[in-house]
Amino acid sequence: MSRGRKINIIISTLLLALFLYLAFRNVNTNELLNILKTTNYLYVIIGIFVGVVAGSAIRALRWGVLLEPVKKDINFNNLFATTVIGYMLNNLLPRSGEIVRPYLLGRHENISRASAFATVIVERIIDTIMFLLMFGIALIYFKERITNAIPQIGSAVLILVAFIFLLLAWILFMMAKPELSLKIVKFFTKFLPDKLHKKVDSIFISLLSGFDVLKKPALFFRIALYSVLLWSAYLMSTYIPFYSFDILVVNEGTSLLRGLWDANLLLVLINVAMFIPAPAATGPYHYICKVTLVNMFSVSESKALGYGTATHAVMFIMFLVLGLYFFITSQYKFSEIKASQEAVNS
Repeated sequence: MSRGRKINIIISTLLLALFLYLAFRNVNTNELLNILKTTNYLYVIIGIFVGVVAGSAIRALRWGVLLEPVKKDINFNNLFATTVIGYMLNNLLPRSGEIVRPYLLGRHENISRASAFATVIVERIIDTIMFLLMFGIALIYFKERITNAIPQIGSAVLILVAFIFLLLAWILFMMAKPELSLKIVKFFTKFLPDKLHKKVDSIFISLLSGFDVLKKPALFFRIALYSVLLWSAYLMSTYIPFYSFDILVVNEGTSLLRGLWDANLLLVLINVAMFIPAPAATGPYHYICKVTLVNMFSVSESKALGYGTATHAVMFIMFLVLGLYFFITSQYKFSEIKASQEAVNS
């Protein structure tokens, strides 16, 4: 194991421990255990199933569209299998799945693994655009509640919203005017040390080339549709488990639309937790669920953490079972995973 990999594992483990401590600190353990023992997990299972299975299927279909310039009519089973295997590996070692799944798909479909990996980068950019858009909308919709919960944050929310939409505008500008955007970037990077500015320019050029697929109208609209459907699947996956814990649901006087808006804010903030490199976002996920549900929606700490603990555990198990199933039935080998990681690091 390389020194860099060891350092990454140590950092991930420390982040996991830190956020678990923050999440479970000052929580009544007996009350939490009682909630977990008495909860009807039907809605948790249904909700997470929607996110894991339907979400992975939609993501696989979108990946197939992104790969059409490389190869058309890629087998859906291969796309779905490598997608869930990638999620399983991400849950065990952050970001490892993004390296492995294009490698495995390339082997099965006889396509360039470099091209498949480039589509994964584009996929993440699309996810980031969707996340930023929903984050901005959530901040605008919940500005008053956020300000009431944390009075000092009002101005910061406005600044953050403005920053998000400026960033979205810049991404769209990059797609529409790649040559001009490259000139702008080079103007600023020329002030950096020679080695660094060449590296930054190279990364930016690769990023621009990844946007080419989005310039084809037919592909763009299909990718946009799948992206909206994917967010909707994750939104339902966040909302449906509310019913297992009797929080933010219709029978408490909350309309379905309002409940979905509430779930959208939680989903946006959970996505923030996913950026923290802890295995399966364990710790950050629990902490974000607790803080959001307690501070924004006045849910008890034990119930909020019960929701976070149950949904995270069921999600982890589903991805593990599905990932292992497809890994075995597709006759992949662990040596291929090692080879794919070594190929990227070399």
